[in-house]
Amino acid sequence: MQETNEIQSIVDIVKSCEDVILATNRLDEFPEARTVMNALNADATDLNLHFITNDDSPKMAQLRRNAKCCLYYFNADTRYAVRLLGEMRVIDNLDEKKKYWRDSFRDFGYSGADDANLTLLEFVPKSYKFYVGDEMKTGLV
Repeated sequence: MQETNEIQSIVDIVKSCEDVILATNRLDEFPEARTVMNALNADATDLNLHFITNDDSPKMAQLRRNAKCCLYYFNADTRYAVRLLGEMRVIDNLDEKKKYWRDSFRDFGYSGADDANLTLLEFVPKSYKFYVGDEMKTGLV
């Protein structure tokens, strides 16, 4: 594991971004990237990050086939960026879903934390590369 201050710098970048680019591998093995909301990570204290998505979405089919993915955070104001490589896992525990539930998710058609189409994902990091100013660092988590 890397130094605590490096991980904290990455967490600070993650928390500063409203959105993140999630890259997965399509079923035809081509990469696919899309913007996803970062709202569940506004108070993150580590790099085990959480996201919601529709269970029937193309990204879920991709992640079920190959959980390896990349998260790319970029803060346009500071020009700081971080790339996290790891795997996404599905959290099926209803208590965990309730912990991350936000009433604003109803705007996306979810009825509650127990909605069958609501999937809670946890990103498990393996490595990173981040840029702060002219400095670039890489490491394993």
